[in-house]
Amino acid sequence: METRKIQITGGSTYIISLPKKWVKKAGVKNGDYIVLNPQADGTLFINPKLKNGTSKPKKSINIDYDETEKMTRKFIAAYLSGYDIIEFRSKNRLTPPVRQRIRDLSHYVIGPEIIDETMISMTVQDLIDAGEFSLKKGLRRMHAITREMHHDAIIALKEKDKQLAKDVESRDDEVDKLYWMIAKQYNLILQDVFFAEKMGFTPIAALSYLLIARAIERIADHAKKLASNVENIHTNNKIISNIIEVSTKISAILDAAMNAFYAKRFEEANNVVSAAKKISKSINKLRHDLMEIKENTLETVSFAYIIDSLERMRSYALDIAEISINQQFAKEL
Repeated sequence: METRKIQITGGSTYIISLPKKWVKKAGVKNGDYIVLNPQADGTLFINPKLKNGTSKPKKSINIDYDETEKMTRKFIAAYLSGYDIIEFRSKNRLTPPVRQRIRDLSHYVIGPEIIDETMISMTVQDLIDAGEFSLKKGLRRMHAITREMHHDAIIALKEKDKQLAKDVESRDDEVDKLYWMIAKQYNLILQDVFFAEKMGFTPIAALSYLLIARAIERIADHAKKLASNVENIHTNNKIISNIIEVSTKISAILDAAMNAFYAKRFEEANNVVSAAKKISKSINKLRHDLMEIKENTLETVSFAYIIDSLERMRSYALDIAEISINQQFAKEL
């Protein structure tokens, strides 16, 4: 850390000298222009280049015959880091399963499309500018899809509608895509002050969106899990009506938590916290009632999974309310 004394020249211009080591390292010469970007916390960002310094146009991923899982992790990491082009390359001919896996990967996230293929390589390019994708709209879309997944999963349970249950499971992919996009935007906001300015988000504000997106993605996972257990439920007993009642309360606190977050209302978020704790008692009663029901083993296990998913969904809705409370006290917001 170095300090500099502010001087006034011309009666109205404030100047400081730049550290010599930094000037040499940045390659700044006499007559060059630099970018000065004021930050929300009062600091001043100095960029020696007039362009995005974190541009990452291409990333190569080397793969072997049996490395599909490792390839998947590398692809997600490259996508989240903001690479525009991702090339999969192998020393040997790419096998049909590997090629299909790469095609599937391009559909797991928003933007990437396959633009080139050879015997030993496949190239994916991100065709969407992450800066043009609204972070706020993305989160709202995640919430809307997840809310309907939960609602339809309960209808499928009530009506023993296996087809609707399968439809609920298929919608989880869309939630995952939106989550990866929000995670990518968060990483780019941390890396690139120009991108952050374009998005209109500080790192702290973006972190709140990322944490809530993660909670919603988990709620969607449990809505999917709930729906997957519908096919094993055949009876119509009292526990189903109790599950529906608890589920309705969970949907209500999730909506309230999201509204409190958007409106930045402490009291509403605090009310969600209190309501979530009360629902926990209802879920414990469901568990107790399940132990007294004499059903076949598979159905009992499925009910247990459903109740567990409801508890997880309640917990994530509570997390959203607490994030809403915390973000209201963040200085940058």
